[in-house]
Amino acid sequence: MSEEDSNAPTGNEPNLRFLRVEEVYQLVGIGRSFLDDLVKAGDFPTPVYLSAKTRVWIEAEVLAWMRTKASTSRTRPPATHKVASRRRELA
Repeated sequence: MSEEDSNAPTGNEPNLRFLRVEEVYQLVGIGRSFLDDLVKAGDFPTPVYLSAKTRVWIEAEVLAWMRTKASTSRTRPPATHKVASRRRELA
């Protein structure tokens, strides 16, 4: 079996599609610095480097991250602002 054959998609594997960084920004609705922060923190799929300057993401991984984020982030975290904390103390 050649290397090309071992990399061929299987019957139940979705078609791979690479997203360039601009497409990720648009699809997810975030900017460059926030995307970079998420990737560095391990909270977003790791990019694939096609060259030293070209990074892409696998569309299925980005969509899976979006589904997970949408289903687990439906509640607002508690306020950490000083005014909100002070109001609770006064109540």
